[in-house]
Amino acid sequence: MQSYKAVIVGLTGIGANRPAEPAETPLFGGMPRSHAAAYHRHPATELTAVCDIRPQALEDFRTRWGDVWPEVRLYTDYQEMLRQEKPELVSVVTPDHLHADITVAAAEGGARAILCEKPIATTLADADRMIAAAEANGALLSVEHTRRWSPTFQKARELARQGDLGRLRTVVSNMYSPRSMLFRNGTHMVDVIVFFAESDPIWVFAELEEGFEHFTEYKSDGGHDPNTDPSASAYIRFANGVRGYYNSVKVPMPGSQFDLTFDNGRIEISDRGLTLIRGISHYEWSYSTILPGDYMFTYQAAAVAELVDCLESGKPLVSSGREARKTLEIMLAMLKSHHQGNVRVDLPLAQGVPA
Repeated sequence: MQSYKAVIVGLTGIGANRPAEPAETPLFGGMPRSHAAAYHRHPATELTAVCDIRPQALEDFRTRWGDVWPEVRLYTDYQEMLRQEKPELVSVVTPDHLHADITVAAAEGGARAILCEKPIATTLADADRMIAAAEANGALLSVEHTRRWSPTFQKARELARQGDLGRLRTVVSNMYSPRSMLFRNGTHMVDVIVFFAESDPIWVFAELEEGFEHFTEYKSDGGHDPNTDPSASAYIRFANGVRGYYNSVKVPMPGSQFDLTFDNGRIEISDRGLTLIRGISHYEWSYSTILPGDYMFTYQAAAVAELVDCLESGKPLVSSGREARKTLEIMLAMLKSHHQGNVRVDLPLAQGVPA
């Protein structure tokens, strides 16, 4: 099997965490939930270098992963790292507004595939720069909308596509936790709506959390403080007639839930499982718990595995830059709708104009 040189820019938790391994049970290989852990588990990838502007983050990485990559090289300048390492795979795990320049530099520097954290960017202009650079240089651009690599969510879409449930009518997303923030965690929820709708969004109505009348463009701090990123409610219409409903609220109860309504049934789906519901009558419904199966590569590990597979097979990515752009455009349209008095905002938006 060919080996691919990989590097990581940004050593936050999602970039650098290492899963705990159970000591007293015959279970091995904790599920990777970071870019570093995903590269560790894939047999065709070798992490050669990492970059962060914080020296302490670099030292922490060496301490955490030194037994796996004792010769990993540490950089504080991503451009120098790209020049010196000439990697084939690049993970971009920086604050959201910094994704674009790093992705463009990686694509123009010869990287064959880029895995960028979500959201793809904070403006459409930046997203378009990233997509254009990747396409012009023949690089794959995948955006880490995690649930697209979830067996449960993939199984739900398989059921939706089979056709016996009839036409998909609505996708309803509810997110509740103290961190129900639009750009931080809401990005995942909006993307799941796009994932199931499988169409282009054409207009949006939205209302943000009270106190965010000023929030006409992305102004968060990278997800550290919920007071910098609003919860929201929105109605999203897609070109194929699917109606999407996004709702988030900052409450102590944690979690999220999706409901898909079809002509002949419903699917309830969350990170906790998948339930298929059929109506026998107004007074009786049948409930079936669907088990999607177990896989060696899911979530971040599957994102890396998919990049390798697509490089070798030419297959399309499940979370391409163009797909991720739809999610960003919806969120920016939500800001514009709220700012203009909760009006309908038609898509496409003018490039880079959030309000």
